[in-house]
Amino acid sequence: MRKLLSLMLASIMLLTMLAACGGDSTPTTAPATTAPATATTGQAAATTAPTTEAAATPSVEATAEVPAGGEVDPAMVQGDIVSAGSSTVYPLSEAVAEIFTEDGYTGNITIDSIGTGAGFERFCTAAETDIANASRAIKAEEAEACAAKGREVVEFRVGTDALAVVVSSKNTFVSNLTEAQVADIFSGTYKTWDQVDASYPAEAIKLYSPGTDSGTFDYFVEHFFDSEEKFILGANPQLSEDDNVLVTGIEGDANAIGYFGYAYYNENKTKLTALTIDGVEPTEATTEDGSYSLARPLYIYSAKNILTEKPQVAAFINYYLTNVNDVILEVGYFPASEEALSGAKDALINALTGGSSSTGGNTSGAVALEEVDPSAVQGDIVSAGSSTVYPLSEAVAEIFGEDGYTGNMTIDSIGTGAGFERFCTAAETDIANASRAIKDEEAKACANKGREVVEFRVGTDALAVVVSSKNTFVSNLTEAQVADIFSGTYKTWDQVDASYPAEAIKLYSPGTDSGTFDYFVEHFFDSEEKFILGANPQLSEDDNVLVTGIEGDANAIGYFGYAYYNENKTKLKALTIDGVEPTEATTEDGSYSLARPLYIYSAKNVLAEKPQVAAFINYYLTNVNEVILEVGYFPASEAALNEAKQSLLDATK
Repeated sequence: MRKLLSLMLASIMLLTMLAACGGDSTPTTAPATTAPATATTGQAAATTAPTTEAAATPSVEATAEVPAGGEVDPAMVQGDIVSAGSSTVYPLSEAVAEIFTEDGYTGNITIDSIGTGAGFERFCTAAETDIANASRAIKAEEAEACAAKGREVVEFRVGTDALAVVVSSKNTFVSNLTEAQVADIFSGTYKTWDQVDASYPAEAIKLYSPGTDSGTFDYFVEHFFDSEEKFILGANPQLSEDDNVLVTGIEGDANAIGYFGYAYYNENKTKLTALTIDGVEPTEATTEDGSYSLARPLYIYSAKNILTEKPQVAAFINYYLTNVNDVILEVGYFPASEEALSGAKDALINALTGGSSSTGGNTSGAVALEEVDPSAVQGDIVSAGSSTVYPLSEAVAEIFGEDGYTGNMTIDSIGTGAGFERFCTAAETDIANASRAIKDEEAKACANKGREVVEFRVGTDALAVVVSSKNTFVSNLTEAQVADIFSGTYKTWDQVDASYPAEAIKLYSPGTDSGTFDYFVEHFFDSEEKFILGANPQLSEDDNVLVTGIEGDANAIGYFGYAYYNENKTKLKALTIDGVEPTEATTEDGSYSLARPLYIYSAKNVLAEKPQVAAFINYYLTNVNEVILEVGYFPASEAALNEAKQSLLDATK
């Protein structure tokens, strides 16, 4: 028996089913689809019977705490389901549909593998499918096309894919490429293998690529060519929307190279070799910690009206989100984070209950907040937390004051962990600034104080690894070298590179209360603090102390949020990591691996009891992008900022 879903969503869905049937429990039998299915499961219809559970009224509070839904019995679900889109998501949806059928569903599920772009065209423009499978987020123009058809899109994150760059198993000369080499190969800069490396054969490179309708193609072009298709198309690769065609082409030619979703490599790993990129193999660990740079989220999309009019679609998506992790590793992908999956479940619940945060991050348009007049806001505001978020919050507070706010605003820079302790355990602040997401135990501490936390994404930081401007010998490190330096494996610089001086390496690190420390340790040491603490770095919660220490010693190295480097770039030098510089473009496209989201947190009761806090957060989300680049960080995506605004609307309605 698959996982049981909670009572609440069962009630919601049964109510939805009854509403869709006009309150009539008489079963309807939908005709079998004639769509050109690549995969179709099941055949017939079943009955849906209301239970006493259907009378239960779902509560908003419950949705926030229990994102999973109620029990779905696939045998009770009737009606057909039509989906189309990404060839990458296809095998995952097929696997979920298979167990949905094994558990009793007898209707028809059609899943077409036609590429993400074509999938959105059928879902939005033609409005002929119920679900769009996508290996990238929906674009604004696609969401607008959906809206024009009366479809308010709802996004569900279902997993994580690692894009695999592959060669034939007959290829014996290449096992690793740098990102720069991949870009030069697929742009046609390198036309023969010996141009990549003199030890490789002087044979023409044969390129294979997913077709231009594929989300995989979009992701690859965005990642390597700043979304300029002309570079890869100018190299004249063999294009196909069918990954099996690519597999066959690459397999038969030792000089061929291509790319596609990791699942297709996994299915064909006896025929192909997946290359490591900058020395990093795609695994669950490396996609989760971000060290494998070619990882991307996977989605399915539906629309509010479809979910309410077709309860079988809502039931299938409910089942999908509840059971996807039972099959995802076997398919060849990696689970989405718990936070992302919870967000998807919340989006489903909100869509079914009429809640407004139904998009899971992407909306059919910008979320508008009521304009705030700071001069009309009264009362004090107290915030504390991340030293990384501190300069951003300070910058927003400054323009809030310039626009007329006359109350007292306190912003303490004490580290993310200490900030949550003051916000949750002591319950003495109104806002917690954080350079990482809140941990479960911190959220529980908040709940124990009657604080139901509300998260707001406000920007993106690139963690900078820095040395003194007096250091003339190092400008780039690989991630492996950074790990070896900060674990104390390398104690002198000449151990890193023989050309560097035989001088002791002096380490500087944010303190253990800092979210920057947490992120660094999670990224490089799988959250095991003992490695970096065993190397005995100089710790401080105050980034200015770190700047001063590093600045004065040519043999020192440290790390902190990019803003602190930006403020001190005449004194310090930010190293490139694996040859990639932290910039807005490289943090947005994921090629700079040390990037992370920035947050502020409040609580529902705080927002209700202190309107000045709600007003300030409204102002923060509305105006943050006016100051964020100047501060030294990078804007959050439009989708993330819209989601934050929607969270505020939901929390204060």
